[in-house]
Amino acid sequence: MSRQFDEYMEDKFEYQGERKTLIYPTSFAELTEALGVRNTLQSIIDFATRDEDTSGYEEMKERQNEYIQEYLNSIGDFDNSILVSNITHLAKSNDIRLGELEKMLGISTGYISRTAKENTNKRLSIDVVWKLSQFFNVSIDELVSHDLRLPSETTALLCRFIAKLSSQTMIDEIEWTCEGGYMCENSPLLQSMTLLTEEDDGTVVYHPEHMNQSYRWTLFEDVYSCDAINEGEKLVIIAFQTEKMKAHHYYDFFFCTPNKDGTYSWRKAFYTNDPFSSLEDQAATLYNQITRKMDAVRLSPDIRSIVQAYLQ
Repeated sequence: MSRQFDEYMEDKFEYQGERKTLIYPTSFAELTEALGVRNTLQSIIDFATRDEDTSGYEEMKERQNEYIQEYLNSIGDFDNSILVSNITHLAKSNDIRLGELEKMLGISTGYISRTAKENTNKRLSIDVVWKLSQFFNVSIDELVSHDLRLPSETTALLCRFIAKLSSQTMIDEIEWTCEGGYMCENSPLLQSMTLLTEEDDGTVVYHPEHMNQSYRWTLFEDVYSCDAINEGEKLVIIAFQTEKMKAHHYYDFFFCTPNKDGTYSWRKAFYTNDPFSSLEDQAATLYNQITRKMDAVRLSPDIRSIVQAYLQ
């Protein structure tokens, strides 16, 4: 082989049938990829048998570490106050104490807490920042550079949208239909949504493409739809949770369109599990109003008039 070929191959390796390449990061997005490559190399080393020679992988991991450190040196110190504020905000939004978060991520007790103190010179290692970004499904760039407490224009727009849905639901201007999923039998609409699968024990598992796929997401209530928002489509709300964080609920919104064969096609409207708790709070309020309406005793107009006349 030529020397040029050897130099080309020295930063490449095979993993589970795929060709992987070491990353020389020039942005936060590439930094995330580089950390992922380094962790893959570490996994190969950790799970190798005694007879396997891992020296090549160890050398590549060291080179990847050097590439990562070069990038970190080039950007200098990031604003630790923004990072700490974002971690505190995300933990609070997900009903997780910092101590619990440290335990979930396998970080030594008090490590994040000590860094979160005001006027401290301590900084989180990039490994911990990467774990946090993976856990909360937030990019490293957002974690260290953007104040996640500030709602965006889009978030404010969606908050107003959900608030109007909530108001119309309360005064019965719009009605919701139970599509099943948790207590009730699954409707054709729900059966058409390939994001949902039913296990042998009847548990409906949700596969949100935007969430951590290593977690098992399940419905905590039925799925509801409303056809009064956009003609020809149903607005669908999926409420779900994970075993790891049962106290926190998430809400995803979809539009579903009926097909000629009785099935439904779906498209994402928006998700509420972003760092802005205001959007998720609005969704929770709407969902609670829907469930209360569904559980309420239904009266036809003529029966209602009889009851009201008797009370008067």
